[in-house]
Amino acid sequence: MKQKKPLEAGAEMPQKKIRKPKSARMAPPTNGEILVKGVVMGIVISGISHASRSIAKAFVRRPLGLFVAGIASGYFAHKYRKELLTVSGRTAVESRNFILRQKENLGDLIAEIRDPDRDGDR
Repeated sequence: MKQKKPLEAGAEMPQKKIRKPKSARMAPPTNGEILVKGVVMGIVISGISHASRSIAKAFVRRPLGLFVAGIASGYFAHKYRKELLTVSGRTAVESRNFILRQKENLGDLIAEIRDPDRDGDR
């Protein structure tokens, strides 16, 4: 093994080169990339659902495992209860706003269909 030479007195440390961040954006995905991503996601979801089914069957067959899972989920629910309440409240507000926006968009679309001359000549 090579030994590192000690720095002499008064010698400066070599400066690291600073990398400039890329300013250009990534190119949009091609149709092939989109297809491959969909296939991979399908495989992953299939594997996860199969694994979760086997885990659920194992818990149902073994009551002690089901009891331990309940204790663990109760512990974490109690530990993170404030965060859970905050997230659930925020999710409820966002979902209500989403439904109101969709209702407004649907109303605009229906009004446009009923009155085509409203926007002028088309």
